[in-house]
Amino acid sequence: MKLIREYHGLVEAQDMAMRLREHGIVTHTSSTHSFILSGLATGAFKVGLWAVLDSQYEDACAYALDPLHEITSGLSEQEVIAWESQIPVQTNAVFSRFMLYAFIGIAFFAGLALWLIANDAA
Repeated sequence: MKLIREYHGLVEAQDMAMRLREHGIVTHTSSTHSFILSGLATGAFKVGLWAVLDSQYEDACAYALDPLHEITSGLSEQEVIAWESQIPVQTNAVFSRFMLYAFIGIAFFAGLALWLIANDAA
């Protein structure tokens, strides 16, 4: 997977993803949930648009710059659907791993804070 472009707005990224899909380009939009929650809270100030297939990266970048670019690496509707069905599984696995590490980190620091408070009181 390669980054096509970053957008400062979710609607822009989703619009480009939809237009690329119409031409058979499989994409993934990253940081959508974090962007919606607020960049100040999550650190996500941009939304990334990714080409899932490396073989479609050049076409996707060219089309993002020039909508008149003729896409030659587009897939059929059935092939796009097959690839898209795999994306949520991969995304959920990464999100679950992140949540696990975040929980472990929070638990560690909470335990450390309690230990410091207990030792300071003694």
